[in-house]
Amino acid sequence: MIIKRLNKNFSILDNNLIAHKGIYGYFKKYHKYIEPNTFASCKIAIDNKIDFECDIRNTADNIAVLAHDNVISINGNKIKVASHTYDELVELLEDRAPAKLEDVLKYNNGKVGIIVDAKEAHIFFSKYRENLSNLLNIYSSKGEIMLQSFNPFFMLSIKKHIKNVLTGQLICRAKTILDSFKAPKSAAYIYERIISIICFISGTDVINMENHSDERWHLRTRFFISKEENIKINDKRKALLEKLNCTLYKGIKRLNKLVDKIQLKLVKMAHELTKKPVLAFTIKNKNEFNKMENLYIVSYIVDFSKYGVEEYIQKIKNKNQ
Repeated sequence: MIIKRLNKNFSILDNNLIAHKGIYGYFKKYHKYIEPNTFASCKIAIDNKIDFECDIRNTADNIAVLAHDNVISINGNKIKVASHTYDELVELLEDRAPAKLEDVLKYNNGKVGIIVDAKEAHIFFSKYRENLSNLLNIYSSKGEIMLQSFNPFFMLSIKKHIKNVLTGQLICRAKTILDSFKAPKSAAYIYERIISIICFISGTDVINMENHSDERWHLRTRFFISKEENIKINDKRKALLEKLNCTLYKGIKRLNKLVDKIQLKLVKMAHELTKKPVLAFTIKNKNEFNKMENLYIVSYIVDFSKYGVEEYIQKIKNKNQ
């Protein structure tokens, strides 16, 4: 597909399956589990010629590292990525220290397409924006790179600093409407999605939409869940649903489905108005893929990690052939 702004073909938008957080899971060949969003998971994707997505955050010394969450727990301690320099993270986390994005891009050297999801993408992080754009510009001349974020203002601000790099706006109903009444921070989610679509229409090349076929998004009840950290979220939800009145639960489910439908229509409208491509994330099984395949989506970010590394690779290769 050709993006007019860049006047360049991008095979990453040609009905591909793109590996979520690299290729991870149990690796039979080496009898070990490959963690997601690590140099190892990215290397497996690169070695098998599979496009992949990875998440990045920024260290205190402005180095982009592979990290989905800002906090990494080790031995009961919670280490904040943004509060430490890269050398400090290596010292504190040892073999669990996050890999540098630069090392992944250098190893890839244009072999496969990479989607970089900037998790810590704040419009005021000018130094982060400068360092990240310089890094992406070096490697975008060698191969396909796409930069995406949930923050529309960050995407609009960095767009003028990057060359031959696709830009993508993430749209995700991360919480229910009820969640938005819990705290001012979460109240921004509804506003964020409206602004994201507006900014997408005027700015980014691609819109990346959450997979709405996944039933788990219809069961969001975080508004009612305590933040006690020693109980798994699924256990909390199960215990909670046993206590909730059935009528209330059904009402929440209907509300979530309504939000999904509204967002789906907004994304479709944006697509029809702009003719820009749409990606979907994260597809976890064949049933989800079949539901999404009938829509207007050019490529899919998938996650088959539960099958193991070898099976994950085979499923993507079979579909991409």
